[in-house]
Amino acid sequence: MVVSRRAFAGGALLMALAATGRPAQASAAPARADWRAFHAYLKELADAGKFSGAVLVARNGRPMLNSAYGMADKAGNEVNTPRTRFCIGSMGKMITGVAVAQLVQRGKVSFQDTIGTYVKGFPDEIAGRVTVHHLLTHTSGLGELPGNDHAQTDVDVLMKEIVKQPLTSEPGTRMQYSNAGYIVLGAIIEQVGKQDYAGYVRRHILTPARMHDTLLGPWTPAEVRRMAHPYGLFDASGRWAGMPTMDGTTPEGELRDLGDQPDGGSPAGGAVSTVGDMLRFAQALRGHRLLNAKLTRTVMEGKVQGLNKDSRYAYGFSDELRNGVRVVGHNGGIPGYWSELEMFPTRGYTIAILTNQDLVLFEPLRKARSLITG
Repeated sequence: MVVSRRAFAGGALLMALAATGRPAQASAAPARADWRAFHAYLKELADAGKFSGAVLVARNGRPMLNSAYGMADKAGNEVNTPRTRFCIGSMGKMITGVAVAQLVQRGKVSFQDTIGTYVKGFPDEIAGRVTVHHLLTHTSGLGELPGNDHAQTDVDVLMKEIVKQPLTSEPGTRMQYSNAGYIVLGAIIEQVGKQDYAGYVRRHILTPARMHDTLLGPWTPAEVRRMAHPYGLFDASGRWAGMPTMDGTTPEGELRDLGDQPDGGSPAGGAVSTVGDMLRFAQALRGHRLLNAKLTRTVMEGKVQGLNKDSRYAYGFSDELRNGVRVVGHNGGIPGYWSELEMFPTRGYTIAILTNQDLVLFEPLRKARSLITG
């Protein structure tokens, strides 16, 4: 049985779940003892079958916690380690946002240009009205990706179907999470950068950031070295039940190993990475090794209203206030894989959590946030 992944916009739901709305409180920076206690908490969850993944917490670039929990492959008796690879889902939109901004920095693209400037095939009412800014902020009016080939990562193939779709709303009028829009951004990167998306990202982002464990293109977990198998939750009727709920209830079901199911990384997300590489991405970005200072601020600063009152969406990044503390990053989710990268600019912290079991991300993430924001 193949589980539909491509149409699952985990990032949009995760942003909504992240809402807190609490007032700011004074809080001291957590000590190493706090992170040791957090490690013990994660270990207890893993021993109870309630957590599986890798966690890296760094302050000013120095790891406070870098550990892994649970099993990467239960049948093969392989444990997760800090170098285990996971699918990062829509966290990859940060990479695409940075790639577009690099082309802006080189004077090859403008955020306000219409997409017809760079790609062909859209009708005039879309090509001449939707801008690069609209695509980056999910305000283009484009919808989801068509088709059921979840391992399809060829931008040209995906674009042939995307250009046939009508707009679901007027460009610029509202935020509507759109994976299709990020594929169009990938097409722009390929056209202007004069190479395929994966090749551009490897040369201009992964290499300068020293992200040597990150992979794009098609993949199958069981066939990738050091990649965790995803364990999806299914109900008694065989339907996937691993979608989180806004009310916090936990669906009933059993976990199934989806390690033999193909998928892939594209401009919309789905790359394979490690917690170490995600920290290296954050450090390269904030250290201006990927963009100059001005454009680094541009991609990270919120532009449009997000899915809660304290959230704004930037160019592939969510920019939020949690307990009065600014948090910038992104999340991702497909069946069996849930992930989060968060940067706390005023506190000096970065959190990367990658998991390979449905519904186990959320409580540990909230606990880690509370240690930093109070």
